[in-house]
Amino acid sequence: MAAPDRIVLLNDFSRAEGGAGYLATTLAAGLSARGLRVTFIAGDTIEQGLPEGVEPVAIGGHALLDGPARSAALRGLDNRTAAAAVGRWISENDTPGTVYHLHNWSNIFSPSVFDALAPVRDRLVIHAHDFFLACPNGAYLDFQRDEICGRTPLSTGCIAVNCDKRSYSHKLWRAARQGVLQRKLRPHLPFARFVTIHEATVPLLRRAITPAHMHVIRNPVTAFASPVPAPEAQRRFVHIGRIQKLKGVFEIAAAGERLGLRIDFFGGGEDLDEMVRRHPSHAYHGWTDRDTIGKAMQTVRAVIVGTKSPEPFCLAAFEAAATGLPLILSDAILAAPELAGTGAAIMFRAGDADALAAVIGRVRDDDALVARLARAARDTRESLGHGLPDWIEAHLRLYTQLARPAGRHTDTQVARAAG
Repeated sequence: MAAPDRIVLLNDFSRAEGGAGYLATTLAAGLSARGLRVTFIAGDTIEQGLPEGVEPVAIGGHALLDGPARSAALRGLDNRTAAAAVGRWISENDTPGTVYHLHNWSNIFSPSVFDALAPVRDRLVIHAHDFFLACPNGAYLDFQRDEICGRTPLSTGCIAVNCDKRSYSHKLWRAARQGVLQRKLRPHLPFARFVTIHEATVPLLRRAITPAHMHVIRNPVTAFASPVPAPEAQRRFVHIGRIQKLKGVFEIAAAGERLGLRIDFFGGGEDLDEMVRRHPSHAYHGWTDRDTIGKAMQTVRAVIVGTKSPEPFCLAAFEAAATGLPLILSDAILAAPELAGTGAAIMFRAGDADALAAVIGRVRDDDALVARLARAARDTRESLGHGLPDWIEAHLRLYTQLARPAGRHTDTQVARAAG
């Protein structure tokens, strides 16, 4: 089978921030480097540019929280402008050998993007970086109770409970959006290829959707730097990732303060200002490039990941382990038992600052423990996930299955001919 003649990646944001943004832009760069024609349709304005050789298409939209509440609520349900732009690009450029790959859609594109992609649904890959395809708040987390949610999405029990981090009215809006999504997603379920990033996510997604084709492609694990030779000789504790309540950052900050430790937070997010105000004794570095993080890792004793929801993969944890660093992980992370099983991580009860402080205290005081954890991380780094070349190859194999021979017409080509 021949490779696709074009791969179109779609993502809300063009920035390499957060898991999905980093992975979408990394995939674009890797495919382009192999000589493939790559187009990146971004919901935003693409102010920072894209990897070399990637054709940019900017929708020019904005994140939901960046606009007035009323218009944002309407755009979040149905961003007709973005959907029309995507549909227009497809009608003007689609070929039998073009494959489409949708990453995040919930912040700009809205569920309406699935209408725009319907004519190419048999050449479409839909990536589940999180649980927004299934759960109204995207996390299977009751934010009000700080509890993992076991309810069936959009069931009576789901709709009745106020699980939203803001308000019950916002929960009802999320439920409405999920209803719209399920309706627009239904035509795709028999045809599109759904990709998830860890085996443990499959049953959680299937609580709400039942795709005919679901594939697991684990995220690429790339070390931040060469393995840290002796973390037991270092003193710094760090968090890498978004600064938001969902990630357990307030518990990390509180635990550090109880122990008199300054935690280094690498990342930005919606709760950064509140974190700085409530916990000013810690160091906040904002979004930081990988080279800078790699240099910082050389003076780190352990990496803390406090996620309170069933996070599918937690790329930062795997990459820290690949850098030879001990991990302190919440037990909500789906891959936490796997990482703890390698001997590279210690788990604590998600959302429990006291339990976290106890584990951090052990790691702070026990050099031999840190040395054992670090040795296990170094010994298992090659088996933690795909290397970047293998990850790109896994996607390319999937794309090749979907690209049609040049002689077969697509729905969009038939429509253009009829017009």
